[in-house]
Amino acid sequence: MIMEIAPSNNAGGLAWLTAGGNHYGVPSRGLLKFDIAGNIPPHSKITAASLNLWVTQVPGDGYAVGYFDLHRLLRDWGEGTNNPAVGSGQGSPATTNEATWLSPFALTTNSWSAPGAAATNDYDPAVTAFQIVYNVAQSPYTFPDPADDPAPMIADVQTWLDHPATNFGWIFICESETVANTTRRFASREDPNLPPLLQLGYIVPPRMDLVEKAGSQFKVHFTAQAGQAYAVEFRASLAPADTWSTLTNLSAPPATTNLIIGDPISSTQRFYRLVTY
Repeated sequence: MIMEIAPSNNAGGLAWLTAGGNHYGVPSRGLLKFDIAGNIPPHSKITAASLNLWVTQVPGDGYAVGYFDLHRLLRDWGEGTNNPAVGSGQGSPATTNEATWLSPFALTTNSWSAPGAAATNDYDPAVTAFQIVYNVAQSPYTFPDPADDPAPMIADVQTWLDHPATNFGWIFICESETVANTTRRFASREDPNLPPLLQLGYIVPPRMDLVEKAGSQFKVHFTAQAGQAYAVEFRASLAPADTWSTLTNLSAPPATTNLIIGDPISSTQRFYRLVTY
């Protein structure tokens, strides 16, 4: 998290992050990032995405309800490991390359476009997902709300999978962060019981395991995953004007199955591809 009340501090090692306005309406913001490309096969298609966050504490003198938003970050930042033994929720003075309210990488020439990060330059002004947040009892809070459109979050994750160098995660901002007592503590990945949970659905790109000439046929061998439908397509050339034609459509099997698709060899060349949907 990054905090206006302690603009040069980092608290990356705490078991929580805060977002919203404190008792005086001084804001904090959260920074969240997940390793997408390191956990999902490349070229997969993201079909579902949601983030669960758990509130672990609200202001002791009463809380104000607020909407909390996720925005896609447009620049990198350093998490840091600061976890002061005194138990301060304000972290401790940042060391080199740790994110603070003033800089994504402290003690370097880098700085946010405005303290706390600015829309357009530091993060996308469009909201990826939002949720109204009350107290601990309603946890976990799911972003986006199941009733809302998941497309923006799916798009963010797909972009990070396809272009890992652009994965800077999200910034987590309360829409009423200058209102007193809108702040919440949310469990961070250092929390042993309730770390943020990003849940994804995806389709692994199909792969031809073997192609061969068998007698008068060209054969394609592949593994069909349970619950996924496939098509084998062909075209005579790779010229832009040439289009793909369907050789065969295959319904989704109930269990993972090894399949072989044959095509009589003609006198002309053919290119083949395997698609799933």
